[in-house]
Amino acid sequence: MVLKTRNLLIAPYSEYQQFLHNTTTDFREMGWTFNQIAKWFNENGYQTVQGKKFFGTHVFSIMKKKRLRDKRLNQEVEREYKNFDLWFIERKLINQV
Repeated sequence: MVLKTRNLLIAPYSEYQQFLHNTTTDFREMGWTFNQIAKWFNENGYQTVQGKKFFGTHVFSIMKKKRLRDKRLNQEVEREYKNFDLWFIERKLINQV
């Protein structure tokens, strides 16, 4: 049996990454642009996961990567059966006393 899945290769999401995503989502729902959100993060002392200053592209990337990650996690597992043999072996006691 061959079982194909990408779910095993996904790194865990840190609390900080989840905070950044939730905050970004909240601001986007209020109509903020990516640059406005980046400015807010910088003014409030937040940095990217790599410890750098935020830009609009970073905020966009947070949204995009989370969407792709969730898509991968919710993907169906692909099953493929090939070269499959099933053998039944009769088991009985030999040389019973």
